[in-house]
Amino acid sequence: MNDPAHITILRHGATPLTGLFCGSSDPELTDAGWASLVGRTQGAVWDLVITSPLKRCRVFAESLELPLSLDARFREMDFGDWEGKSTEEVWNADQKALTAFWDDPTANPAPGGEPWGVMCARTAEAFEETARAAQGQRLLLLTHAGVMRSLLVTQLGLPFASAWKVSLPTAAVLEMTAYHDPNHATFDVQLTALKGDG
Repeated sequence: MNDPAHITILRHGATPLTGLFCGSSDPELTDAGWASLVGRTQGAVWDLVITSPLKRCRVFAESLELPLSLDARFREMDFGDWEGKSTEEVWNADQKALTAFWDDPTANPAPGGEPWGVMCARTAEAFEETARAAQGQRLLLLTHAGVMRSLLVTQLGLPFASAWKVSLPTAAVLEMTAYHDPNHATFDVQLTALKGDG
């Protein structure tokens, strides 16, 4: 078996919209958010950085001065009419819609938003394509909490409800290895580390 791809998946740092529904919205990092990413990446070595094109990921990724690839499939889920609103605001406006979303965000996406299943399909495709091409390399993927949860579901087989119980604060890290054997058409992903606060 070839050496696997070693993939560090890093959630962006804090933004002015942290704590709100923030998917397609494009805020920049706060100073504290930038500093948290510096802390996570200092001294680490990667061959390639892949990033969501949204500013809260891309601008920091560009600052690392490493080979860089933008992939829109790693952007956050679009929350439609809920963008920029708090859970409390949405709950007060339409408790039924929010409850349905939490129960099944594929069948009941945010009004005008992206279904969970659609996001899972695009992120899985991007991750598997990237990992297959990067065997033996160390990659940094700068992305979003929703993307990270989708990869826990599609790559590790976690049930949807369980993925939402994994705490992924800003600057959280998932470490994964992805093994691809083209001779036997095998593709296997393992979670090797999860780092939350601190």
